[in-house]
Order: sequence, then C-alpha cells, then structure tokens
Amino acid sequence: MLVRPSRTLVFTHDDQSLIGCNFLSRQTFSCSPDLVAVLNSWTNWQPPRALAALVEGMSDEEAEELSRQLIDLSALVVEGSDLAAREASFERDWSWGIPTALMHFCVQNPDYLTAEEAAQRQMDKAASSTSPVLWLRNAPDQAIRLPDALENNELFQLMARRRTVRKAGADTITLKQLSDCLFAGLGITGNTHGVTGSLPLSMTPSGGARNPYEAYVFARSVEGLAPGIYHYSALDHDLGRIEAPGLPTLSELTGTQEWADEMACLIVLAADLRRTMWKYEDPNAYRVVLIEAGHIGQNIMLAATHHELTACPTAALSHARIAQLLKFDSVAVSPIYALALARPDRAELERTCRAATH
Repeated sequence: MLVRPSRTLVFTHDDQSLIGCNFLSRQTFSCSPDLVAVLNSWTNWQPPRALAALVEGMSDEEAEELSRQLIDLSALVVEGSDLAAREASFERDWSWGIPTALMHFCVQNPDYLTAEEAAQRQMDKAASSTSPVLWLRNAPDQAIRLPDALENNELFQLMARRRTVRKAGADTITLKQLSDCLFAGLGITGNTHGVTGSLPLSMTPSGGARNPYEAYVFARSVEGLAPGIYHYSALDHDLGRIEAPGLPTLSELTGTQEWADEMACLIVLAADLRRTMWKYEDPNAYRVVLIEAGHIGQNIMLAATHHELTACPTAALSHARIAQLLKFDSVAVSPIYALALARPDRAELERTCRAATH
C-alpha cells in the first residue's frame, strides 16, 4: 500500500487548535503545526512507514499506526482508492479555486434532520430568539400604490395558484404531463451564435448559453413509462433509460424525506460545472449556475400547476447516492436541485390555499 497527503486539505484554527478539513470527504480533525509541516514535506506516494523518516524518534510501527489514523481522517490518501480518484478528478476538472470548492463540496451529503427533529428545533429557536422580519414594508405616507397585478392576467393567476403540497391524492401522472414539465424547464427552442459557434437557446436563461443542467427522472408511477431511471435529452426531447440494479425509494434520494415516496416521480437537476467553467474562469459563475436551477425549477412548477399537479422542490439531496446511480464521471458533475411530481391531495391543497389567503 502506498499513501500520500491529500491534495484537498485546508487548514484553519479555532481558539485552541488547528483544524484540518478535507473538503472532498467532509472530514475534519484537530491537528498540530508539526503535523501540518510533516504533511507539507511529503509530496509523493510512499509506504506508510516512510512517515518515520519525517518525524524524529518515531518507529516504523508507530508510523504505520499514525498513517492508519490519518487515512481514516482523509489526511492521507491511499493510492487507487475512491478518494484518490476523486482528487484526480478535482485536479483535472475544477478551475474555480479552493474557496468555491469549499462551498460546493462541504454542503453535500449532510446528516439531515427528520421532519419531527426539524420542527422541534424550529420551535426551540422561536422560544429563545426572534425570527428576522420576512419582508420589508414602505412607509404608508410615502408608498405609491401599484395597479392590481392579477386582474385579467392568466399567467399571473397561474403563478398565484402554484402551491407545494407534499401529500399525494393519486400517485400516478401521465407521460404528457411529465413531458410538458421537462420541456418547460429545459426544452430547446432555437439556436444563437456566439464567437465559438452555434449555441442552444432553452426555455430558461442560462449564463453564456452554457446550459450546464441535465435532468434525470426517477419514475415510480408514470402512465406509459416503466418504473426506472431516465435521462432527459433536452436537445431531442426524449428519455433514455439508465441501467441500474433497481429503483430506489424517492426518500433515499431526498435526504430521507418520507413524503417523497408518495410522489409519481422525481426530477433531479444535475449541473455539469465544466460547461460553465469552460467559458467563465471567474468563480462568480458558480453563483450563476445555482441561480439557473431556480429558473428551471420555477418553469417546471408552473407547468405542473397548469396540469393541476404539485411539484415539490427540494435541495435536501443524497448527493453520493444519486451520483453513484447516475454514474457521474467527474466531481464537477453534481445534483443541485430536485422536484417531485404528483396529483395533490385535494383536502391538503385546499388547506394550503386557505392558509395562503389569511
């Protein structure tokens, strides 16, 4: 076995010690300045006992034991391991620097709270602190009243009807309904010309027309579509089946959110960041990619509302599980957002709409 220090380690400090963090594995650990110096002096693949030559007075046995501990903490990487492959992918495909990488990778695969735990935590917080104001109002004596936006406007009325209902009345939707939702979010409507050639125009704006998003459908109950995992080709407006050992429950993909298991399907939006990186070297473009997920998601939700469906958005995703099932070939490809479709439970929909009017 050969090992070397991880190349995706960063260090910070608290009041008492240095803190190491491997942002690809999300492992954190306390360490000493001496350990940082040792890791910094070790650059290539070596057997674990080579650590003894870098630390005065350390035996080969102690070096091997310390190496095992550092491997567990992702401070050392084993040649040929999954982490080594991910680091190689990062070095090859990531060009937006370490600060952006920390944001992107460190929020993936968290330990999600259950719905009950989240509700209790929110109640505890409300009991001990005041929530920030959720909107700002203008001074009444200075405010300029605007015309009614909803009057005689079908588009705005459709937008106003959109509601997230996490209870399905019927878990089956039609292939036409799914088709319209996918096209509304990602469909290609034409082409434009840039300095490097033709670029596709889609139903939603995309920074530089780079269109980083692909949609994947985890279909549980769609009429005319066998249960399974599918890739949506926006260019051809068709679905291609992805071979997988089985269809996971939708809650497995959405951070154990049990309501998802009632839904007809889950649309996962995955960003291939390499597409946007190719044109935009400035890490600010990462923000643009995230914003684009909102554009796509809103169009999907409006198409669902048009068909009297609910489209429940969530960013609580099981990133590693989704990446494994979809066989992503780079750490620069990542699930960002998802929407679950179903026919809403009528009583729950009416309750939600009543609450919105009060």
